[in-house]
Amino acid sequence: MKDKETIYAVSAVRDFAMYKKCIADNPYCRDWSLHPYDNRAENLGIPAIYNRFIDHLPGDGWIVFCHEDWQLLCSLEDALRNCPKDRLYGPVGAFFEEGRKAGFVGIVGSVQESRKDGSHLKQVRGFHRSGTAGTFDCMCLIVHSSLLRQYKMHFDENLLFDMYVEDFCSAAREKFSITSEILPLESRHYSEGVTGQRFEDALSYVQKKYAEATHAYCTTVGYKNIWGIVPIKPTYTARRQLISTIRYLLLK
Repeated sequence: MKDKETIYAVSAVRDFAMYKKCIADNPYCRDWSLHPYDNRAENLGIPAIYNRFIDHLPGDGWIVFCHEDWQLLCSLEDALRNCPKDRLYGPVGAFFEEGRKAGFVGIVGSVQESRKDGSHLKQVRGFHRSGTAGTFDCMCLIVHSSLLRQYKMHFDENLLFDMYVEDFCSAAREKFSITSEILPLESRHYSEGVTGQRFEDALSYVQKKYAEATHAYCTTVGYKNIWGIVPIKPTYTARRQLISTIRYLLLK
């Protein structure tokens, strides 16, 4: 970036020790403007917290909406250099691709995943390190304040702790033709992304919301988690499964 811009980090925090480790004491976040929201008492849905920040933007710059347990392991300033401000960015996401006989749900970008104590560390890698995604995982969304101001974009507060970033990406494309792009970042998420009934309820809500969408969208969780216009039955084709397996083994 020619002129250094402020980077704002916005997080809903319940575990301040984890937040301190991943963000507050992270040398890669040293010059950022940190905005942790203590969510231990109110336990608000994360979209409500993010919208509070959007409604009172302190200034112009890049905004990183991220989980308390998402840890950046490289320079975000370098990654954002020359990035257009009219797009959404994130470290890992999913896309839906049409084929001749079946649709395909794929992962793009990369991130390390582990349990809270750092055990069971693994590297999640998509088919491409960078490129266009349909949606991002909720761990991190990066957007420039000018885009939020221009389109008056907000998070859907009907969603509480799941699917709110996926919904944000879907709404941005459907309403404003804003694309989502993967940044090739090195980062770690101290969560293995376990889903349950809460996730299923959020997915059902999004599927109903975008029943007449003009595009198909999906999550990083699995091929059944799709919504929007899906002209071809989504599945993992045998060929794609083989490519995915070979790629995973080569990049381990």
